[in-house]
Amino acid sequence: MPYNLFLIATITGYFILTYSQLFKYNIQRFSRERILFESILAGFLIIVGGFILRIIFNFITCGKVIPFLLEFLNKFPIEKPLYFWTFIFSSLISIFLAWLTNWVIIRYYPKNDQIVRAVNKNGDEIEKLFKDSAINGYLIQVTLKNEKVYVGFCEEIPIPKKTNYLKLSPYLSGYRNKDTKQLTITTDYEKVVDEFIAEIKEETGFDVDEITLNTDVIIKQDEILTATVYEQAVFDKFNKPQVEPEKQKRGRKANPKK
Repeated sequence: MPYNLFLIATITGYFILTYSQLFKYNIQRFSRERILFESILAGFLIIVGGFILRIIFNFITCGKVIPFLLEFLNKFPIEKPLYFWTFIFSSLISIFLAWLTNWVIIRYYPKNDQIVRAVNKNGDEIEKLFKDSAINGYLIQVTLKNEKVYVGFCEEIPIPKKTNYLKLSPYLSGYRNKDTKQLTITTDYEKVVDEFIAEIKEETGFDVDEITLNTDVIIKQDEILTATVYEQAVFDKFNKPQVEPEKQKRGRKANPKK
């Protein structure tokens, strides 16, 4: 049995890993060497499964059908090494099963189930945080290396390592003081939307419930310094206005102890 027949199985294994809904999102993070190894392993399993099916089929048919099929297939004018057709049919059956699996998953399961599973298994902390925001509607706060801060929602679940960029729909934005790291909010996007709605009503006389602004921010993942869930109540607790020292002194003078 020539070993170059394993090339057919390896190519089939690679196709299934990159095409199947069950596997393609999980291999985004793999290196080329790892993908090659996984393809060879998948090809080996395909061939083992093919030979097992051949043995079972041969046993069920009492060894009468396979010789007849081989006699028919050998009429094709190509050079056929030993077990050539077993490799071919093993690969074709595997590709059909991958297609059938995809059809079942796409038809009967939520669209993002496999992406969520891939993020949970192979995603990093940032991708998991963005995934939770997309599923549960959490506001997340992202601080970049240039001290720019965005607070917003992630509207789509990121596929692990498909790209180095993440999309955020901002709710607030601002910056951190380089020395004190105090967060200052400079833009309230919800307020801006309300102003646009008011202007539309004033100009046209029509009431508009909501509008969509193209304010999505594309953030390079390498530029993210910190990221966390944002809660307005917690932010307000940590950002209470401080009483200036001079005012504190004046307060003590104006209210001397008795």
